[in-house]
Amino acid sequence: MATRSAGIAARIEKEASAANKLKTFLSRYFYFCMALVMAALVLWGFSRTVEVNLFHATPPRPFLLWMHATAFATWVVFFIAQSALVRARRVSVHRFLGWFGAGIAAAMVALGFTVAIVMTRFDTLVLHQKGVDAFLSSLARASRWLFIGEGGRNTTAAWSS
Repeated sequence: MATRSAGIAARIEKEASAANKLKTFLSRYFYFCMALVMAALVLWGFSRTVEVNLFHATPPRPFLLWMHATAFATWVVFFIAQSALVRARRVSVHRFLGWFGAGIAAAMVALGFTVAIVMTRFDTLVLHQKGVDAFLSSLARASRWLFIGEGGRNTTAAWSS
């Protein structure tokens, strides 16, 4: 009986040790690993469309789309670098570079809205796609809700009379 209970205790201790190792690893590397996972997901998600729709597109896409892609790629690299800096306990550099990140974020918001408008016009006028303007009206509705606070009110009745 004593041998059996010693074996069970050893197995429980071994499992607890493995759980502690996992907890230690996650507490040290969680944000850095998540930054790498997010970068991998972004690469995988865009890998099927960027080659055909940006690099070798016919007709060529507007230069603004390239700027948007560059800003987003910079943001992903910056996200990984910031996580690595915290992991390496270089918090002062992390905080200093945070202002650069704020600039990238502001540029991405402006580029996001601008690219949505430019690409909607491009898809409609150059590629002759139908129904693309539905996205633009959704974007306008979302921006009104976000920036003006109109919520879900229907404001078209005021303009039609």
